[in-house]
Amino acid sequence: MLERLRELPILGKLLSRPILAALIAFVIIIAAFGSVSLSQYSVPDSPETRETAQWLTVHYVSMDNNLDAFGEWQADLNSLEMIGSTPEGQHIALYDGDEDGDTVVQYVLEGGVEETPTDQMDQGWGAEMNLGDPETLSAFIVWAATEYPAENICLVLNNHGGGWFGICWDDTDEDYLTPGEVAEALEAVEYSLGRQVNVIITYACLMASIEFAYEISGHADYLIGSETFSWGSEVLGPDEYLIGNYPFDAIWGPVKDEPGMTPKEFAIHVVDAFQMYGPWNAPEMLVYRDYSSDTVSAIDLDAIPALVMAVDKLGLELERSVTSIGKTVSHAQLINRVIGSPQSPEEYCTESFSGQPDYIGQGTFVNYDLLDLVEQLDKCDIRGLCEDRTLDEVRAAAGAAILAERHGTDESLGHHVDAHGLSIWLPYRSTAYRDSYETTAFAQDTSWDEFLKAVNVL
Repeated sequence: MLERLRELPILGKLLSRPILAALIAFVIIIAAFGSVSLSQYSVPDSPETRETAQWLTVHYVSMDNNLDAFGEWQADLNSLEMIGSTPEGQHIALYDGDEDGDTVVQYVLEGGVEETPTDQMDQGWGAEMNLGDPETLSAFIVWAATEYPAENICLVLNNHGGGWFGICWDDTDEDYLTPGEVAEALEAVEYSLGRQVNVIITYACLMASIEFAYEISGHADYLIGSETFSWGSEVLGPDEYLIGNYPFDAIWGPVKDEPGMTPKEFAIHVVDAFQMYGPWNAPEMLVYRDYSSDTVSAIDLDAIPALVMAVDKLGLELERSVTSIGKTVSHAQLINRVIGSPQSPEEYCTESFSGQPDYIGQGTFVNYDLLDLVEQLDKCDIRGLCEDRTLDEVRAAAGAAILAERHGTDESLGHHVDAHGLSIWLPYRSTAYRDSYETTAFAQDTSWDEFLKAVNVL
């Protein structure tokens, strides 16, 4: 013991003096053999002594962008403090605001929060962390799950979202997480912990897409997200808040009362607790009001690969219909009678989720409800674009993947009456197509991108 202590710079000098060395040795002996263990007394909540909770929720709060000005996380944190952490349900957050060096770890208590700068938690993390880096995501999940062990892990990704394009923009570092990087981080977590994250809540726009779901399938159990906009909370003044789509007290309050809730039960519960529309306090220029934040779904990620196989078959048949004999008629029917536009009669219009420039200003996302696309394809009576059995296969696989979904019906607030829970990217104009789509696992493993390029040729 003394030999090891001599290697430490300060203690090494003290131990070189015989009298001080004897005193230090005496203290060590008392600590080791006394009736009270000093190490156990001074660190009662260390991971070695902390009991395993039922739930750990890891809040990954990327506010290093224009969202911080609205006070989104401060409003949500106020809701979460109504619940707080308990021995059966822990809440730990990594928050990064729009100031330099403001990244902190927050342990949420009932009525308060314990906050520690990240460079004090781990010098390797630094005072300003890049939340658009997959290594940051995986490192924080592993740290939180090690410090606060739990049977179930819920990860909340809180930021801007762009479907297959990415999530969690960090303006200071000019970075964001692509779906592939999210999958990479989750895979690293699984390697480090020997287990998966159970539930992922994407508190962000457009993330209930088949592309994102496929990318992270195999690395988590359930995904919760919106096909359209997901509206955040806002601070209006001292102790005055507008709460967005995800009211944290309504979501985690029942878990506090019933910590034995399974991940599947919790995923369905979040859909039930989702608050339609949100506060809608942003300027008109930021959001088109007829595109409301009124859709949410819980996705069983284990069922996604089978759905992707069915959609791959659908893509092959659609590609064939717009490249073979009669392609001009097929293309016109696809554009005018299947995809349509929000201005078209509902019987000739697939439910769409777009209408504002994406966060980084590169145009408009063109996402369509997958099952409504199937229904519109089924209605075609001029020329069949695909086989009926293929449509049935997609329906069945989607039914197995979508655990629960809700969508708005209030036309005065905007609504998506034909939303079913999962979107797919379908840019039918060549100006909207992006080559970067081909880097997604979904595009690489299916014929969908080939179909999209075939449509854009005409």
